[in-house]
Amino acid sequence: MRTAIAVIALILAVAPAIAQDAGYAVRETEIKKEPFSDAQTVGTLAEKAQVKVLARQGGWMQIEASGFPSGWVRMLSIRMSSGQGSIASGLKSLFTVARTGSSGQTVTTGVRGLDKEQIQNAKPNPEELKKMAGFAATQGDAEQFAVGSPQLRNQKIDYLPKR
Repeated sequence: MRTAIAVIALILAVAPAIAQDAGYAVRETEIKKEPFSDAQTVGTLAEKAQVKVLARQGGWMQIEASGFPSGWVRMLSIRMSSGQGSIASGLKSLFTVARTGSSGQTVTTGVRGLDKEQIQNAKPNPEELKKMAGFAATQGDAEQFAVGSPQLRNQKIDYLPKR
């Protein structure tokens, strides 16, 4: 009995060191120096390039890839490897089930809100609002588009009432 407990303790101690979050790029994507869209680009990750995920922050993942410096990519550009067959990943998923649900994986994305200062300093642009209104589709436009597209099927959706 003591031997079994010792083996389980050893596996549990070694599992985090063995289990690494690995994945691959689902599309060619820029590697950024920081987790921001306007951050300096330090490289371009090829589609299907293997990566090691070092950290997560919001909708970004800090990755390490062969031939590139450590950097940040958008979370939706990386697909995590399944890790099936690995004792470490099996143990990892066993413990994360209790923490995050049935699969042990949680993916979230979000939109950064405006802070109080940004709202107070906002300067509306009436010209841009006019441009945006020009993108609206009328019911007739939508019906005409649907008739010309064989992949679309008819589905009745009521329009919102005009204000």
